[in-house]
Amino acid sequence: MGKKLIIAMLACMLSGTAFAQQLQFSFVSKEDALLTAMSQFKDQDVDYFLLNDYSRGEWSIFVDAEPMKGWEHDCYIINVPKTVSSSSGLKPLITFTKTKLNLPPQGDYEPLSVKNRYGEQATSLPRVTKRTFNSASEQAIANRTYAVILSGGANKIVNHERYWNDCSFIYQTLVNKYNIPKGNIYPLMSDGNDPGIDMRCVDGTYRSQPLDLDFDGVADIELAASRSNVIAVLTDLSTRLQKDDHLFIYVIDHGGDTKTAIPNSFIWLWGNEILYDYELARLINPLSHKLANINVVLGQCRSGGFIDELTKIGCVVASATSGGEDSQGCPDIPYDEFVYHWTCAINEATHTGESVDSDMDKNGRVTMAEAFDYAKRHDRFYYNEHPQYVSTPISVGEDLAFNYLPPSVDLYIKDNPEDTGKEPNLTTNQIWNSMSICIRNNDDGIFDHQNPEYSPSHQTAYVYVKVHNRGKEKYTGGKWLKVYWGQASTGLTANTWNGLETYNGEYPTGGGLEPVEIYSIEAGGYIVTSVEWPLPSLLANYPDENFHFCILACIVDDPDYDPFMNGDSGVNLKWNNDIAQKNLTIVPRENILKSFNVYVRNVSDEATGYSLAVIPTTEADQEFYSKGNIELGMSEKIYEAWNRGGLESQDVQLSAANYKNSDLRTVKLIAPDSKLRGIKLNKNEFDIVSLRFNYSDYNCTTPYSFDLVQRDENGHIIGGESFFVEAPKDELSPISTPVGITQTPIGLQYKLQADTTAFSSFKWSDGNDDCIGNSGSVIVTPTIDNCTYSVVGVSDEGEISTSSITLDVNQGIKTVAVSGSDIVVELYSEAPAEATVSIVYSLDGTMYLLKTIQEGVDSIVLTAPDRAGIYAILYSVNDEVVDQKKITIK
Repeated sequence: MGKKLIIAMLACMLSGTAFAQQLQFSFVSKEDALLTAMSQFKDQDVDYFLLNDYSRGEWSIFVDAEPMKGWEHDCYIINVPKTVSSSSGLKPLITFTKTKLNLPPQGDYEPLSVKNRYGEQATSLPRVTKRTFNSASEQAIANRTYAVILSGGANKIVNHERYWNDCSFIYQTLVNKYNIPKGNIYPLMSDGNDPGIDMRCVDGTYRSQPLDLDFDGVADIELAASRSNVIAVLTDLSTRLQKDDHLFIYVIDHGGDTKTAIPNSFIWLWGNEILYDYELARLINPLSHKLANINVVLGQCRSGGFIDELTKIGCVVASATSGGEDSQGCPDIPYDEFVYHWTCAINEATHTGESVDSDMDKNGRVTMAEAFDYAKRHDRFYYNEHPQYVSTPISVGEDLAFNYLPPSVDLYIKDNPEDTGKEPNLTTNQIWNSMSICIRNNDDGIFDHQNPEYSPSHQTAYVYVKVHNRGKEKYTGGKWLKVYWGQASTGLTANTWNGLETYNGEYPTGGGLEPVEIYSIEAGGYIVTSVEWPLPSLLANYPDENFHFCILACIVDDPDYDPFMNGDSGVNLKWNNDIAQKNLTIVPRENILKSFNVYVRNVSDEATGYSLAVIPTTEADQEFYSKGNIELGMSEKIYEAWNRGGLESQDVQLSAANYKNSDLRTVKLIAPDSKLRGIKLNKNEFDIVSLRFNYSDYNCTTPYSFDLVQRDENGHIIGGESFFVEAPKDELSPISTPVGITQTPIGLQYKLQADTTAFSSFKWSDGNDDCIGNSGSVIVTPTIDNCTYSVVGVSDEGEISTSSITLDVNQGIKTVAVSGSDIVVELYSEAPAEATVSIVYSLDGTMYLLKTIQEGVDSIVLTAPDRAGIYAILYSVNDEVVDQKKITIK
């Protein structure tokens, strides 16, 4: 070796030694490693753990980046070297690696910085009070209910204490509230009864899960949440359960999916085993084939991915999330958000016993649909998790409860299009216009409602009823359809339907038809049953009257069964899906000028007050009031009942016809909110009101619908009658012959005559738009304020024409003045013979004064009434009102 090379090597060695002497090696403490990890997650709500067995030469900090979510979710490993070096005089630079995961790795975890997010609620355990059961039927339902509570846990690192709380809460609810035998409940939770550590506590420490779920001193958990145990339990139950029994599967803890193009969701089981959605579906298939009721509640992440696989006959499923979402823990108590509220709904109380309002229809049972709706409404993470729900058929979720087992077959008649057969029906208050009932004049198979038409050659109509099967099994027979008729009414009683009531002691107001057997109906399907109806005899005796009818259809087990034996008139139709009612009057275009009669009845056993309102069926029907008004006429009996109640009303005008004829009591409803209030009917009292739909604009192609609604003093709906008003003008069929008016003077009066060759019905109106006649002619006495008359003519085909005329005025009232206690009336001209002047109270038509005017006099002094109010001064000749003026007495 040369001298230069040796010298160079020595120099190099000396230089390296000097450099090594300048370096400093420092130990990185666990606290420094934690601070390094924390620097990566500033202002984030995370938990930190030390993973002791991850690497000996490094600190491995596990970071749970979303501790309030179920797994799978974002987490990290921060690897920090335990020693670092730096040049002399410089601060050591700590380097690290950061790895993102979606599940924590295996190992032993030591909590470094774990937050208590629940404060004093961290140890808030569920307590459900034990109920005392006295009902044998309720206990029988409990004995037919089985439950699998599945909390897989995956491993002790991610098996949070809150999952145990969730399971304890639902277990106590099943045992203590619903008295389900413990032998029917299978808790499969983490490692089962193994005494080893398997649960992570709220403070980040670990323990073995308690085995006593209801704090009675007896262990409830035996089986681990393993694949083999899940398969064994569900296989065993598939042989034990029978038709209409109830299997409840409750899943909490963790879930995930395969992250493939078409992902398969799965449940994490103990030891990181998994159970796929299609595997669970296969395990419950035998129960679906048996027509058992299968009830699955899924609280794990990605739980919505199970919905498609579990859409099976008899199965109702509620999931905390959609298929791609993580489920959330409660922000304030150690439970999981969706399943906590779901269990509160079923328990009708929180885990501390505070009552919750989850029985929305107040029928004494919280159904699976109600529990889901309650949990979804109360889920505070609506922006992160979107609960899913499916029931096949819909009736399972609507009816199934832990204290009620729905039958496999359930026939019903729809009250309205949205009616699914659920009892009670909360989709409508209009329970008298079933779309599943119609009247046909011929047995033609067309399902479209008609008014019954009677003639000597046509004395029979037919009632068609659609009967649906909302159950999960085909109906094969054994039930009957009974149909009843009643004259159009807003309130009906058992006596009406059974034909025991008569109007004025003559003709029955209702009656029953011959029962008809209901034949087979597929699950989810319907059939139309036809019932022959011999039309009532009053149609033969009163062919010109405008009679219309209500129909009630009832599904019964026995054709001799009387659904009204307890006096039930059908007012509770909302609570009985076997009964539906059709109270519909069609107002044909050709009868647009006619009035349509409806009975208003006291359905109570004592004198009761009622209100009547004609309500547009939809918002679009309110447009009618821009084209006319509705004239409501009252019989003397109904008017007297209204008078007893104080003649209260809203948006109502009295017709001037009330001043001319004390026997006619007519009001005009001028707005959608028009109503009469305080109609005080005596016990068993009923009589007629009539409706006429008065158009001021007949150029209309839109039909309108209204409901005449009767309510009691508390605002509860007693019943109603629907009216479908056909459009009064068909532009495709123009009027060929206009209605005309000819006038013939008769002294101070005129006879107006319409063309009766082209038109069969008429309506005459004066200048106040009051109806003054319905024949082809009318005699009128024009006054200064009311001298224009119009007539509407309608042909047999429904073609409509209008005409009007203004007449010369021969006499009338010039002025009316109130002077002290006197009323001075001046006439335009001298009074003829047989002239009178009267004072009438405007509100009810009561006459306070009638005075004969001496012939040739043009000024009369009357004594004013001593009661304040609005009055009409009527000037009459030959008992015909010539003119009238309104005055106010203060």
